[in-house]
Amino acid sequence: MNRTILPLLAALAVRLSLLPSAAADASAGAAGARPFQISLRADRLEFVRGEAVTVSGTIRNVSQSAFVVDDYGPYLANTVTVYLRNSATGRLLLPRDGAPRSAIPTLTLLPGETRPFSIALAESFDLPPQGLFQATVVVARGEEQVASSPVAFSIVDGIEFGAAWHARAAEPDRRLRYALLYWERDKHESLYLRVTDPAGGDRVLGFVSLGALVRVAEPTLRFLPGDVVEVVNQISRDRFARTRIDASGPELRILDRDDRWLNPEAVAEQVKTRMISDRLDRADAEKKEKEGGFFSRHKTRTTIPPADTSLAPKK
Repeated sequence: MNRTILPLLAALAVRLSLLPSAAADASAGAAGARPFQISLRADRLEFVRGEAVTVSGTIRNVSQSAFVVDDYGPYLANTVTVYLRNSATGRLLLPRDGAPRSAIPTLTLLPGETRPFSIALAESFDLPPQGLFQATVVVARGEEQVASSPVAFSIVDGIEFGAAWHARAAEPDRRLRYALLYWERDKHESLYLRVTDPAGGDRVLGFVSLGALVRVAEPTLRFLPGDVVEVVNQISRDRFARTRIDASGPELRILDRDDRWLNPEAVAEQVKTRMISDRLDRADAEKKEKEGGFFSRHKTRTTIPPADTSLAPKK
């Protein structure tokens, strides 16, 4: 038995001698430590086509030197880059020509400092109209790179109520498509107005959220002078919101919104309902009064007391 155990112990001793010491482990770990910690999230799980598609997070500098991103010679090799992958094809989307060198153009992180960030993907990519995607943020200091965990999100087209075509005053020969659509988020449906250019590849020229929606009466859209669009949509049983939007510029801008507006048909219905309710209440009250009136409250006949003869005149 001793002859069998001794060779095993010798081999084990040789292996232990080859293992690095604790000090060596700590040194190697420090040398291979990542200089940045990156957290990343998509601001929504589903984006409606036309709205800003953004990812946000934080970058923490855990190295011993400052990290600077700037359009200046010594820092040109430092960047914050977004990589976007189409989950259906597995391929990376190429940034458009002229995309910014760094998704965060300027950044200074001192050792131990953490900074939040938000990146609009449309500034670097021509986003497809719909699909499932993965985004990763990579922080590079020279040739040293650290990547975040990927985050997933989708772009949806939305569900249209209808659309109308209209030409802006400045471009009378260019008819644009104004579409009212909705989408559900957090168990609540929201209404949106999207303006696209059918002649330009259905490119989105404007997008605005019009708030909560109740899908009982269909929203209406009409064009007012001065490239103003008016949208009326139902937000409760008998209440509507009226929103006026400036559609003359490259971005849609809400001019005013009145969510206390009553639709005439809804008011008429409310009055009719109230009249019927009042009539039923009166009939019910009359019925109760008849059943519990004066005679029903006095069901026991009162006995007439006998006459007091002592007060009668004597003959």
